[in-house]
Amino acid sequence: MNTVPDRIERSVVIAAPIERIFKAISDPAEFGTWFSDGVEGDFEVGSQPVIDEGKYGRFRLAIIANEPPTYFAYRWVSGTAFVPAGFTDNPLEHPNTLVEFRLTAVEGGTEVRVVETGFASLPESYAAQNHEDNTGGWEYQLAALAKYVIG
Repeated sequence: MNTVPDRIERSVVIAAPIERIFKAISDPAEFGTWFSDGVEGDFEVGSQPVIDEGKYGRFRLAIIANEPPTYFAYRWVSGTAFVPAGFTDNPLEHPNTLVEFRLTAVEGGTEVRVVETGFASLPESYAAQNHEDNTGGWEYQLAALAKYVIG
């Protein structure tokens, strides 16, 4: 039985308007600047764009929700088990995780909360490593988002 924690949750308050943060998260051109080395495709619900993670590979996302300016979500198959090739098959046809961005306007800016779930349902061969990689990865990515938006 897989005993890996199922969830990662991280948040940060960024001194920028909620609309600005949402655009950075939900616009493929902007997402491809701070999160990855580029995006092929759009972020419309139902689409499956591919992000380029450089030395880590290319990964296909399945866009689940795009609800301005508070909620953006996708499913993917990520992790170092797939380096350097990445994972560009349909993520919905494989064990995957759900990434959710929830934005809330707060005093001083916008709270960005990212929650990734589904690690407990991943194959045991890489579930623990994927959880560990992405735990550190979200710390890095939220810092990159803040730096991108506020400079």
